[in-house]
Amino acid sequence: FFFFFWPVSSFAFAPTMRLFLLVILIEATVALRAGVSKVDATLPTGVPLAGYNHGARRVPHWPEPVLTQYTTFMTASTGHLTPTYAKALVLENDSGEKFAFLTIDAIGSDSTLRSMALARAQARGVNISDSNLATHGSHSHSGPGAISPNFLWAMAPATDLLVPELQELMADHLAQALVEANQALQPAQLGVGTGQLLNVTTNRRAGISPYLKPDSIDPNLGVIRVDDIHGSPIATVWNFAIHGVCWGPDQMLSNSDIMGGTSETIESAVGGVALFVNGDAGDIDPAGWACDNKPDYKGAPVIAAKVKEIRTATQTSQDVELTAYSQLIPFGPTNLNLTFQRFENCTSGGPLDICTLCRVLKCDVNAHLGGAWMENRPTFSAFRFAVKNATSTTNSLLVTMPGEPLFDLGQEVRADSKALGFDITLLAGYSNAHMGYFATAPEYDIGGYESQLTFWGIETAELVRKAAQTVASAVKP
Repeated sequence: FFFFFWPVSSFAFAPTMRLFLLVILIEATVALRAGVSKVDATLPTGVPLAGYNHGARRVPHWPEPVLTQYTTFMTASTGHLTPTYAKALVLENDSGEKFAFLTIDAIGSDSTLRSMALARAQARGVNISDSNLATHGSHSHSGPGAISPNFLWAMAPATDLLVPELQELMADHLAQALVEANQALQPAQLGVGTGQLLNVTTNRRAGISPYLKPDSIDPNLGVIRVDDIHGSPIATVWNFAIHGVCWGPDQMLSNSDIMGGTSETIESAVGGVALFVNGDAGDIDPAGWACDNKPDYKGAPVIAAKVKEIRTATQTSQDVELTAYSQLIPFGPTNLNLTFQRFENCTSGGPLDICTLCRVLKCDVNAHLGGAWMENRPTFSAFRFAVKNATSTTNSLLVTMPGEPLFDLGQEVRADSKALGFDITLLAGYSNAHMGYFATAPEYDIGGYESQLTFWGIETAELVRKAAQTVASAVKP
């Protein structure tokens, strides 16, 4: 093709022409594209609400079932307080490779549902590979149940028995989110930032564990800022450790808890779509005051204001190198070690106390449950965001963990990632699968609820840590 040259000052429309040519040049050289979606994934009234296995949520004479359209061992929900959403962020690099982050307002992320949603999205033209997809449950304790085949969670009963009709419906919602985000792809710029937020959360094992205090929390608040090339917000991914327990077990209306309230506040204050990725929240609850005035949570605007502050301070670039690696890592059957010590929260006592005796006598019961009871072949994923600016490159890591890491495990994974050369680490708990709690050896020994639901024994947290380190090493700078 060829060009015409003319003195631009002789044409009245020359400034407009120059702007037009500049926009073409920018769009031709953009290395990153992004698309986001927000889909109402609220399931029908009457579904069980997953998260609690007591109070009004459980049938009166469990394990005697009370059958309704959607429930067996749990009580049917009575309506909806707020919508529960499926949201997706799709990123595409300059070679056409796509990466997706899919969030759901639910107790966790189920691997079967993840596979179903991806297959449906792929059938509708979304060319995202399994290794480039991460799915994240918000850990709301008032989201939908009966959508996972994990029998142990169903019988607890914390999720109730699988209802295929509900599973299919949720898979459709998740697939729709991926399809819409893929269709919305546009030239974009991205940055990753981090800050610290204190006094909004508390460690619930303080008083049980001698190693922990109420302020033994993960204060790290990570933000992925995604804007269009003109600087208008497309998406805000925020990563923070907080349990979704502002509503208790007698709440029978589905909702997204404080995390959903915070995301709504972010969207109002910033624009675009806010996607929440939970962190190492296994023993971290919202502070009591943060749940006050629910559903207009007093903590939501505090968290949202900090997210906005970090987002504003985060520098973006169109030159972003994206790298992903995923690996399926078999854990094998559970090693569900039932001991007096772990169930009685032994933290002190003389040489003849029951817990000391059981250390010697090994008075325990081991349950070796296979994959039909509990997911045991999780996918760990690592994503590196190399954001390149004029004078530097910032390497950030998002690494998934398939369940509920406790605070101290999160600190170990952060230290491992720093040693690998990452500047920022986003810990994505409750991602790709949900395999219970991950208590470190000292906390496992002490006992308590989180220890009891650490299903692969005293080495569970170390298995998770090594798996996270394996996938992070594959994408290290």
